Amino acid sequence: MAKIVCTDVNGSSVQVNGRTIQAPPGSSITIDGDKIIIGGSELVIKDKVINISIEGTVGSASTTSGYIKVTGNSGNLTTSSGDIEVGGDASNITTMSGDVDVKGSVSGNIRTMSGDVRHH
Repeated sequence: MAKIVCTDVNGSSVQVNGRTIQAPPGSSITIDGDKIIIGGSELVIKDKVINISIEGTVGSASTTSGYIKVTGNSGNLTTSSGDIEVGGDASNITTMSGDVDVKGSVSGNIRTMSGDVRHH
């Protein structure tokens, strides 16, 4: 099961495996196993793979397995196995196995052991 932690979501709309959730400003999101906790509210899912899409900005996000997509700007993003896509500017991005695509500027490093890096 994937574990995803996002901090400082700034009231963004978050989509987890097709379900859209409005995150309160400054809240954190933790996805651990089949539980999703957003701003203190818990949601249970039974899916094996967890893909997350954030419509807006996020301070940081990390996952053990799964796709992370941020339409706005992001802070540090980390995944062990999964692609990362950022529609705006990004800070440091690290993935062990996955592609990275950043449409804005990068103010830190992008690291991947097995994957492609695209920067527009």
